Parts: sequence; structure tokens; C-alpha cells
Amino acid sequence: MINQNAISLPAGDSLFNFRVAGIAVLNGKLLLHKTAEDHFWSLPGGRCDMFEFSKETLQREMVEETGQEVEVQKMAWIVENFFEYRGIRHHEIGFYYRMRFTGLTHQDDFVFQDGDNTLLYRWIPVSEVDYVPVYPEIIKSVHILNELDFKHFTIGLQNLGDPHFG
Repeated sequence: MINQNAISLPAGDSLFNFRVAGIAVLNGKLLLHKTAEDHFWSLPGGRCDMFEFSKETLQREMVEETGQEVEVQKMAWIVENFFEYRGIRHHEIGFYYRMRFTGLTHQDDFVFQDGDNTLLYRWIPVSEVDYVPVYPEIIKSVHILNELDFKHFTIGLQNLGDPHFG
């Protein structure tokens, strides 16, 4: 479902997004998700709404997509990201927070259906993250495991529709 309040603005033939995502590590596994059609994984989250604090965005998105409450912890990264996805060039500012599920009872794979969009969720061992196609590519075990340093990343234009990506 398209949220009319989401900060996702057309700019010429491109799109600007303000995205918020969460880094959840539990029992040595990282939660990732992807659409059924995509060939890469990413951290779960979504677009920030107008006049919504980014931490609130992550809490809302996790309840909407997983049915679970999360405790949003410290910010880990800010990512300035340029990419092409489904034929549209994107300029994205991403806030990435550490998060903890407060009532999680299992780490089974699951599917979330939102209209025509199907999201697959999977807990992947952190030790395997470097060998899985993940975007943005800064999602690597060294960054996931290093909880001390705040990072700011900039990523040049990449084509996520290229099946050779990842």
C-alpha cells in the first residue's frame, strides 16, 4: 500500500526517498528482507512520513510488517545512496538504527503481504552476511558487529535491476 504521507518525492525522472531501517541481531543472526522478485536482500524498514520522527518510523514499520514491537536503540549509520531500481533513479537518505524485538518468540522465516507487494523475511547468520547479495553493500559483518562507531556512508549510482549485481 502506498502511504500518501511518506517522504518519497519525484524530482524530474528520479525519486527522492527518506528511508529508515533497523539492524536486528539475535542469536548471531541478522534480520533481512527482500521482495519476491529481487535478487538482493536489505535491512527491514520503510519511508519516513512527514512530521514523523525517524525512530517512530522504524517502530511503525516493524509493527506493520512483522506484527512485532521493537525497541529502537542508537543510530548506527547515515547512508547517502544513489541507485537505479526498476528503471527509476533514486536519491535516498537512510537512517539505520540498531533495534531489538521486545516480544520475539521465534526466528523462523516469514512472508509479509502488502497489496501486490510480497516481502520475504529471513534471519541470516551474521557470519554469512558477507556472502549474501545485500544492498546497500555496506551491510557487511564488520559493520554489523561493530556497535561502537557511528558511520556516514556515501554510495554512488548502482543499477539494482542488473541480475549480476551482488
